[in-house]
Amino acid sequence: MTPATLGLVLLAALLHAGWNLLVKSSGDRLVAVWGVVSVATACSVVVLAVAGLPPQATWPYVVASAVIHVGYNIALALAYDRADLSVSYPIARGSAPMLATIGGMLFLGDEPGWGGAIGVLLVCIGIISLARSRGPANGLGWAIITGLCISSYTLVDAAGVRAGGESIRFLAITFVLQWFGLSAWVFAQRGVQTVIAEARRGGRNLLLAGIGSPLAYLLVLIAARTAPIGLVSGLRETSVLIAVVLGRALLNEQVERRHIYAATIIVTGAVAIAAA
Repeated sequence: MTPATLGLVLLAALLHAGWNLLVKSSGDRLVAVWGVVSVATACSVVVLAVAGLPPQATWPYVVASAVIHVGYNIALALAYDRADLSVSYPIARGSAPMLATIGGMLFLGDEPGWGGAIGVLLVCIGIISLARSRGPANGLGWAIITGLCISSYTLVDAAGVRAGGESIRFLAITFVLQWFGLSAWVFAQRGVQTVIAEARRGGRNLLLAGIGSPLAYLLVLIAARTAPIGLVSGLRETSVLIAVVLGRALLNEQVERRHIYAATIIVTGAVAIAAA
């Protein structure tokens, strides 16, 4: 991996942890995730206007991914309502590759090898350690559900991109479709006037988070063109440690030494899974 590619991956990790920090620090997390998706959707509409719709073969995957993304955004907001960023983010991000590996073993006949098995074990140990030391149980549960959604849409997106032979238009239309589903839920829960008022109140932060979310993913895709995807995915999980540092430094969350150890174990496990 070249220094330039390494820089792209680490920047993607920083951007991802950063936009999650902005969501966590907002007054209404559900409206915040809606705002992030809204900004990303506006960018996606421009992409689709220029490039057109993705191939017809991708549409079943697009719909499935959009539905899963709606669940992901709702679960993420609920996790941040109930647990610290430095707890919920590592569990959500760390459990995703673990759950994807287990799902591949159970339903696809994949054999992750010793490296993948050890990675799954390490992630389990790290999550259990965090669950015992920090946060109410319901917050941790929503973080794990968030991780399940991440692993699910990752598998669906991979299949969809392969079916259509490209990724940009696929991602763009997925953002647009999930916006409609998420908007219906958010407006039903909060009311249109409340959503608009909260969005205006957090306008700058939501704009930054909405740009950072798709940009982080795009940087990962760019890096994956010139470096092994396993290595890129593994280094991308350094965002877990970045989130712990940001939670402590900017949100004044109580971060203990064993908490840092647990997050480090989760990152190590995620890297082992990615490299397997």
